[in-house]
Amino acid sequence: MTYVRKDLWDLGDGWNDTMLWYAKAVQELQKRPITDNTSWQFLGAIHGFKKDLWISHWQIDEETPLPTQKDQDLFWNQCQHQSWYFLPWHRGYLLAFENIVRETIIKLNGPSDWALPYWNYNEIGTRLHSVTLPHIFYEAKLPDGTDNPLALPKLRFGNTIDGRVVINPLKINLKSLDIALFTGGATGGTPGFGGPETVFHFDGDVQGGLENNPHNPVHIAVGGHINRPGEKDPFEGLMSDPQMAGLDPVFWLHHANIDRLWQVWLDRNPAHKNPVDDPAWAEGPPSGGRPFIMPAPDGSTYTYIVSQMLSLQDLGYTYQDLPAPPQANLATAKVEATAVADTKVTELLGANAQPIKLLGSRFESPVRLDKPGIAKVAQKLAARGLLTAGNAAPLPEERVYLNVENIRGKLNAVILSLYVNLPDGASPEAHPELYAGDIGLFGVRVASQKDESHAGAGLTAVLDITDIVNRLNVQGDLNLDHLHISLFASTDLTPAADISIGRISVYRQGQ
Repeated sequence: MTYVRKDLWDLGDGWNDTMLWYAKAVQELQKRPITDNTSWQFLGAIHGFKKDLWISHWQIDEETPLPTQKDQDLFWNQCQHQSWYFLPWHRGYLLAFENIVRETIIKLNGPSDWALPYWNYNEIGTRLHSVTLPHIFYEAKLPDGTDNPLALPKLRFGNTIDGRVVINPLKINLKSLDIALFTGGATGGTPGFGGPETVFHFDGDVQGGLENNPHNPVHIAVGGHINRPGEKDPFEGLMSDPQMAGLDPVFWLHHANIDRLWQVWLDRNPAHKNPVDDPAWAEGPPSGGRPFIMPAPDGSTYTYIVSQMLSLQDLGYTYQDLPAPPQANLATAKVEATAVADTKVTELLGANAQPIKLLGSRFESPVRLDKPGIAKVAQKLAARGLLTAGNAAPLPEERVYLNVENIRGKLNAVILSLYVNLPDGASPEAHPELYAGDIGLFGVRVASQKDESHAGAGLTAVLDITDIVNRLNVQGDLNLDHLHISLFASTDLTPAADISIGRISVYRQGQ
């Protein structure tokens, strides 16, 4: 049987069979003790667990009996981020969760074909409400009068309108679907669609394109944070922190959409390929280290490797909406993807002078450039005719990337918007042509920790600014001495947030 994951908003704003059974199953899983590997809390801890956070967010208390340390070390804190395992690990995680929920629903005399819905929040052009959550996530009670486990008024603090979380549509996009390669590098060039090569990976480094957007901004938009009276540190919602996110029922619908977008990327261009010929990926994670391990509905456990997570057909599910691939320019797309794959040279063009401490909401930083290097880029862009009056998508053989490196801090619920050469005193909204992109800091707290299991290097995000550099060059506004980077934070940053950037750099990647 092939299970069909349905679009959340196609199910309607009110209670429907799919979501009502989901809520009932969540109720049942929440009744199970955390020592039960099919319980709500155990499943959430597989993604991430930190005892003091769970206590402060009323998930457990000091006296709650926990699984043995051996089981915690084996199962918990598995989530793969800033890694080429990001997508396949989460696919296996979703499948384990979905199977447990479905089996629970069947035992409650519900439908045997239940499948996890997905929240498609990228359809603002045709469905304005897609950036919000249905009313059922805010109603205090289920139709039978019991408490609604989907409603978390004390644990979701994202931007709201009329009491409902609303994602800012300007902060999410699908630009990552146009990244040619799955695997990125960790040396300043393309981050790849799926992320850089790593081993089993729990803390930060370079984020893949899909992870950076829309994955991270949606986590932050739902979780958010508040400043509670009398407390110095911000209080974040569950979805804002990877060590709590799996406890929010929205998490699973969000990640179902991220999983769907992986398949959309593959279908979008015949040259988009998973790195199946690389055994380090296909057979990963490496033997001898931590495995990808999940519970089955009966409480037994199993491990999996990446190659077992690649075919939706073999895995027995599909999505209601997988857009048909574009038919035009497929030959050109293949050539472009091949050109990117053949590109070998990544070269540092310049960097700012010193680390930046972020206080307030607007920050400026010049990036000093290597004149010969940026001049070479300008010449190559001009020679290829990458921008003509009225059009021009740059060919991928020569790309320019803005790297924001070693972002550290204690507040995850921050989105940084970056602009290149924004005029003095200008409003960023007036210059969309200078907009480089957004960076969501989901995971920055964990990535900043330095202990026996974390390097403490923080997060690094990479934005493609080829179009901006090309436009400045054509218009005669490209200063060969430096680029000026403006950063805007989604919230006013205080000393308690402790956000800093180690370096802002510019790289070229080409032949």
